[in-house]
Amino acid sequence: MNKASLLLPVMVLMLAGCTAAQGPGSSDAATAAPSIETADEGQTSLPQGSADGEQAQGAAETAQEAAVVKQYRTIVIPTMYESVTSQEEADEIAKTNGYESASLEEDGSLTIVMEEDVYQQMIGEFLASVEKGTREIVGDGSASSIKKIEYNDDLSVFTVSVDTDEIGIIERQAAEELVMYGTLYHIYTGNNVDHIQVDFVNEESGDVIESADSGSLTGAY
Repeated sequence: MNKASLLLPVMVLMLAGCTAAQGPGSSDAATAAPSIETADEGQTSLPQGSADGEQAQGAAETAQEAAVVKQYRTIVIPTMYESVTSQEEADEIAKTNGYESASLEEDGSLTIVMEEDVYQQMIGEFLASVEKGTREIVGDGSASSIKKIEYNDDLSVFTVSVDTDEIGIIERQAAEELVMYGTLYHIYTGNNVDHIQVDFVNEESGDVIESADSGSLTGAY
């Protein structure tokens, strides 16, 4: 596995928590909080009353009032998804991906702080990979019984339409992949759910043939 990439972690069927948190260095994973960088206080003094002086003073005041406000996100990647073994590796991940910081915790998890725009880009790329992955499952000749895959907005429920009433090993492997997608999305977004569910339905009747979720998948299959 490429340790510098967080979008392709090891496939493991366990749910783990992730939360949005405060700015750089914060371990509180509750809500994102702004960090303010103010404009430089130093400015050239021009004669009061002159047009240039008034304009310069007004521009300086505007710059002070429009201080840059940055939003940060913190996500925690559980150790089963990211096999980072040293802080040096964590630092390399942060550098490669443009994160504010990446800290290896004592339990082996990885705490990552990133600016909001970097976070939104990461989520967008992950959702694109989910869309591509589901298309590939449908287009895989070895899984010809799977005709369509749909999922809800928070990737907690996947509906797999099949043209058979018998669910085999290929379909169950597909369910594992879908559960992984949903689990990672909830780690990245912090939208905690009890489980990720996969329903196999008959393509013609719409009847549910079999269901699996992140809590029962191993035991059921």
